[in-house]
Amino acid sequence: MFESIVLRNSEEAGNITLGAIAEALLFYQNSRIFIGPGTLTSFARDDSLGEILALVKEKRLQAVHSEETLATITHSHGVSQAHSFGAMTLVGHEEVRGRNRAERIEISLRNIGLDASKARAQAKAFVDLVPSRSLEKDDYVKGGIPNAARMDANDHTTLKGLLRVGLAAVPGGYDAGDKLEADFVLSDLGYFLFTNIDFVAVNKRRANMNPVLEPLTPAALLNLILESRADMHLAAFYGGDFITTTASSALIRWRQAHLFERADRHREAQEQFSELVLPDCPSVRDVIDSGERSFTEFLKVLDKAQKFKAWLAKANPDQNLVSEYIEALKADTWADKIPVKALRYLFSLGTGYADPTGGMFSGAADTFLLDRFMKGWRPNHFIDDRLKPFLFSEGES
Repeated sequence: MFESIVLRNSEEAGNITLGAIAEALLFYQNSRIFIGPGTLTSFARDDSLGEILALVKEKRLQAVHSEETLATITHSHGVSQAHSFGAMTLVGHEEVRGRNRAERIEISLRNIGLDASKARAQAKAFVDLVPSRSLEKDDYVKGGIPNAARMDANDHTTLKGLLRVGLAAVPGGYDAGDKLEADFVLSDLGYFLFTNIDFVAVNKRRANMNPVLEPLTPAALLNLILESRADMHLAAFYGGDFITTTASSALIRWRQAHLFERADRHREAQEQFSELVLPDCPSVRDVIDSGERSFTEFLKVLDKAQKFKAWLAKANPDQNLVSEYIEALKADTWADKIPVKALRYLFSLGTGYADPTGGMFSGAADTFLLDRFMKGWRPNHFIDDRLKPFLFSEGES
């Protein structure tokens, strides 16, 4: 279980957070993040880009970068709107244009307030460590992802299905059922979407939400088709579990019903494990993203998690993870079968703490070490000694 995972967006929407990366590093053997322009500037704005690069350099995290932002571009023609799928790359300002990836990243970092020297240093380090791939070219699918999304829109049945799922998945939306009508008509001006979706009712509900959500538009629904296409091809390319927004996941489920089954099983196992084994504890993601704990503090916990992660990897996917945990606590080890006196003698010889007259341990600390050695390693050692103290702030118990 928990072999590999790819993170592109958070499930709630928005860019990947350090907390989400921390949870992936703790549970999965291999973690990869897909860094788009928004995610890159988000890391830099939060001053966490250096930590991400350190993880990549240490080969604890894999990363891939795309300079492109997928977009549904809209042009108004009278009362109608023409749409097209594409990918945009920020090249700089009118006065200053980046000649290469490092210069373009440097410009982006300076645009969010980093001073010139820090922006240049981080851009260079990023380019040296993180490879680049294109969403618009053939890197993930022949013809590029925008072209694949056009194929979806040109198929009437697929278009209706994806719009229906997307409309039901967005906040304030609804399930239009079989009554939904949709046509995507190509003209010299672009694609025109004709649909009976009640955008007025949807946006009235969105305006009454807290916080208020921006109006849903035909372009936003079409962009879900484009983004879900990207997620689907990235998931297929890299393999393993794949985490992205809830709305995009819904569209992918409609396309390929079984793609997210393993990720769902792992997510459910992780949530159930936390609920039953770590009751009343906040999640790793929450304590990091709230600022209660730093990512540097988490890395110290992660350094002690090798045995725990190895245990996770060997867990039987057909058995409940909590049941596996309980069985591990009850399992005998070779040390349990050795007579206590013999084990105490062997341990004292190895540590040099033997009492010459009695052959017994001296001090409470030695007794504690012997007890741990006799019992062997179990997953609760990491949970109780490392993870729980990290999850609770100072002063809590």
